Amino acid sequence: MTSISHEFEVGDRPEVSITLPTADVTAVEGSSGTIRVEAEGPEKALAQLEIFQTGDVVTVRTRNDGRKWGRRSMSVHLFVPAGVAFAARTASGDYRILVAVSDVDFSAASGDLRLASFSGRARVKTASGDLTIGEATGGLQVGTASGDVRVDTFEGDAQISTASGDAVFGTASGSVSMKTASGEVTIRRFAGVSFDGAAMSGDFDIGLVPGMSIDADFQTLSGSFRNLTPAGTGEQSINASMRIKTLSGDIVLR
Repeated sequence: MTSISHEFEVGDRPEVSITLPTADVTAVEGSSGTIRVEAEGPEKALAQLEIFQTGDVVTVRTRNDGRKWGRRSMSVHLFVPAGVAFAARTASGDYRILVAVSDVDFSAASGDLRLASFSGRARVKTASGDLTIGEATGGLQVGTASGDVRVDTFEGDAQISTASGDAVFGTASGSVSMKTASGEVTIRRFAGVSFDGAAMSGDFDIGLVPGMSIDADFQTLSGSFRNLTPAGTGEQSINASMRIKTLSGDIVLR
């Protein structure tokens, strides 16, 4: 195995752009005003890397789209300032972004993405890769076939679309839209202003905050509806709208 390292000075709005076929990528917080890229892998694979800077954008990519790469493994470590914008295209590589970032644009076939936190807008598209987010504020747009989506804390505007992947939110505030064919949708604590859900056979399990008043429209053809929310005190803390439509899935409020 061989390793290479490059370091770049960047301004107040740094960005990282990565296009790699199979590499695993990890990003952690580094020094302010500096982006460092360290890559490790077979010598022939590293020889195909292009690492360069254009303004405040640092790009990591392969020549010839990595067609001669084969199945050789490579790992890339990034040391970036907090608040960096991040864009990546990959086939099967896993990405761990362990630093707070701003905007995210991620596209993968089977690669997983883990985001510690973001505070701008994130757009994620995968076939079978999973998405895991710690804390998010802003806008989130996700499209996946069989990948699962898990978010601990979210505040903003989320649009999630899956085929068979599950979507699980710890806490969600703001506006949330979820569409799935057979995936399960779970929000343990919903404190937002609107929720729109649609499914074929997927179930919805949503926990409401105490005192929440909802303008509800629930439709299910052969599924069941259960309202398990405790009796309120009469004090309304949040007014929200909730629309859920499913063919054979169940709807549960807690």
